[in-house]
Amino acid sequence: MASVTYLRSIANNTPYTLTLIDGENRSQSLAIGAQHVWNGALAVPWVGNADENHKALRLILGPAAETSVWVFQDYWQPAHKDAIKCISAAAMDYSSNDIIEIAGDNRNGGNKNLIVSLVSRQFQLFMA
Repeated sequence: MASVTYLRSIANNTPYTLTLIDGENRSQSLAIGAQHVWNGALAVPWVGNADENHKALRLILGPAAETSVWVFQDYWQPAHKDAIKCISAAAMDYSSNDIIEIAGDNRNGGNKNLIVSLVSRQFQLFMA
C-alpha cells in the first residue's frame, strides 16, 4: 500500500523568492521569500508515467526565475518505497535519466520538511 507524503514546511534557504505551483491544483500556488519558511500541509503528487507529468510540483527559483525544479512522489521506482524525486529542467519528464531521489528522509510517506538551498550556484533539495 502506498503512503502519501505531506510537506509540512518548506524552508527557502536561498537569496531568491521560491514560487511553488501544484500541478494537480493550480490554486495551491504559493511564494516563499528568500530566507523564509512556509508551514502548512501540501501533498506531494504521485507520478508514475509520462502521462502524469503535469501533476508534479514546480519550484521556480533563481534570478529572473530561470530555474524550474519538479518534485513528485514515485510509486514505481523503487516499487513500494514511495520515494520523493526531483528533476531540474525546463519541463517535467518522468522518463528522463536526470531524475534523482531527493537527499535525506525521502521515502515511506508521512510528514516531511523540504529544505531548498543554493550550493556552488546549484539549487539543492533535502528532505527531513
